[in-house]
Amino acid sequence: MIQRTDRGKQARRYFIEVEKQARPQLPRTYVEALRELADTAGRAGRLELEAKANAPKVLFADSVAASHSTILVGDLAKILKGNGVDVGGTRLFGWLREDGYLIKREGSDRNMPTQKSMELGLFEIKETAVTHSDGHITVNKTPKVTGKGQTYFVNRYLKETEA
Repeated sequence: MIQRTDRGKQARRYFIEVEKQARPQLPRTYVEALRELADTAGRAGRLELEAKANAPKVLFADSVAASHSTILVGDLAKILKGNGVDVGGTRLFGWLREDGYLIKREGSDRNMPTQKSMELGLFEIKETAVTHSDGHITVNKTPKVTGKGQTYFVNRYLKETEA
């Protein structure tokens, strides 16, 4: 790092300062070193206990979020009910409409996911073709909650009920 110009001097000072900040500060005395070791061991122990306690929840959440299967909104209500949120299918549809995840207005697109919830990947729409006895075909659309959506709504509504 030869410094023959002002710009070179500036660069050299910058790199020296960055190197100083990157060096770890070592304890000066034996007592400081023991305290730091005890603090580090205590933090590691608490984190290890917390990780063990959360392992089943993390495994479940990861498997649901990565799942390619979808569920009906009524089934999501049952999952929420099992987690302590007092809600049924009809009330959950109302909550999802009020919170802007499903379309509120009356008509053929009522209870369909909003653009926001589709972009977040919370819902998919299942289309089913129905052939009637007179020969005409209609398409039924059903909103289904994705694995990511299941995790999202369980976390969201659990936090609301705990608050």
